[in-house]
Amino acid sequence: MKLNKITIKNFLKKNIEIISNFLGSPIAPKKKRNLKKSKQISITKRSFSLFNSLSKSEKYRNIVEKLTKFTEEEEIEPKKFKNKQLSKEQKPFSLINKLANSIKYKQFVNKFTLSNNFNLIKKKLKIKYKFSEFYSNISKSTKDYLRLSGKLKSIKLLNLKSFKENKVTKKKSDQKIGIIFYGDHNIIFISLFINLNNKVRIDGVTEIPIPGNVIGDTIIEDTNELANIALDSINLLELSSSPLLVVLSSSFFNIHTFKASDLKQITPSDTKVKSKSPYLPVNTLVDFRRMSDPKISDTLIRTIYTNKELINSWTNTLEIINLPVIGLVPAAPNIFDSISENVNEERIILIDIESNSTSVLIGTKSAKLTSHKLPFGSSLYVSDNLKKTSLTYFERVKTSINLIMNDSNEELTSDIFVIGSGLDKLIKKDMTLPKGFKKISELNLTEISYYPKSMKIHELISTSIESTIYSLTTILSSCV
Repeated sequence: MKLNKITIKNFLKKNIEIISNFLGSPIAPKKKRNLKKSKQISITKRSFSLFNSLSKSEKYRNIVEKLTKFTEEEEIEPKKFKNKQLSKEQKPFSLINKLANSIKYKQFVNKFTLSNNFNLIKKKLKIKYKFSEFYSNISKSTKDYLRLSGKLKSIKLLNLKSFKENKVTKKKSDQKIGIIFYGDHNIIFISLFINLNNKVRIDGVTEIPIPGNVIGDTIIEDTNELANIALDSINLLELSSSPLLVVLSSSFFNIHTFKASDLKQITPSDTKVKSKSPYLPVNTLVDFRRMSDPKISDTLIRTIYTNKELINSWTNTLEIINLPVIGLVPAAPNIFDSISENVNEERIILIDIESNSTSVLIGTKSAKLTSHKLPFGSSLYVSDNLKKTSLTYFERVKTSINLIMNDSNEELTSDIFVIGSGLDKLIKKDMTLPKGFKKISELNLTEISYYPKSMKIHELISTSIESTIYSLTTILSSCV
């Protein structure tokens, strides 16, 4: 016996939720108790609207054909009534009830329900596997980084030249690297590419002011907030899979050189080593570097002093950032070594200009090096008439260096090399330095491509940071 179209239509209306799930279409929500009459009417309208759209679909027609076939095979027969015929309204519902109880119908529904559930389970398992694989890789990377950060706690501030000697063979393509520089309550993020010949191409730059409640005079007060600031810039510059070089202002470090024969032991606990530290012994972090053959009894030991809490606060922040770290280094010593390898001067003088102080490094190639801190920087000399005020600054610096040299019976060199963020504030692009001073960019220590106008991201709070950019890329070239 065949079902007519009205019968099937009423059946599908009654079972619309099952059919909708099979076809993958949304269905109007079920009626709830205590709903207002108007809401119930709107739900009914949506149900009929859905039914009309389903009735036009190809899957709907296929279902009708299959249901008709099943009922024929089951030989559903209507009940016989004595002297009484079913009304038009009663007859379809009687047939639908029989159809719903038929074996073929149940097998049909179960088949598609199981099929849908099976596909859903497969999809869930696939997603679960992908996430499992993803977190497994993260876990592995985290373990590797934690091993690295453990070594970073005992940071080696001087031995960055060893990167050149022990570096891993590079890929043929350029390596993308991020540089973070902090000084004068500003933090600069640089995205760059460096090739096998140490040619550097700057890809993006951001400069952000850091409030005192995040970084105080020296130490990071809020590592989580600084890490969030850093991660925002790292994501903006697309550095989330690149190694980082962190460079700190020269004013955070003091440098002295000892003869090995003058020290009882080359450790921070040695009396002479402790005597040169500007910090309390408990808060002092010292790093040593032999500047000549260790077999020679009179070998020189370069020593860098810094605040232990400062370094710990930065390593804690880097652990939160959780990216590979090339090194955490002071700015001036690495540039001093690069200069000493490229000039034929017996003695070298380098100044690092900051906003409120000036660091002076005096030394010789691969030998003695000492640092001195002058209590003034660029901030006092920045004005509308830079030609006059900057000249006053450089004259004052030269006088101070003369006094330092006289104390050790040494003469002033013909050139004083200049770096630092303060240099960008003291001179305009078309200005030259006073006689006796030279920018390190004039030495061509590294080949750099820096075109701010062609960059997608070049956001600064300073008028210019060209001197800082050149200094940082020089440090990077000495580290990799």
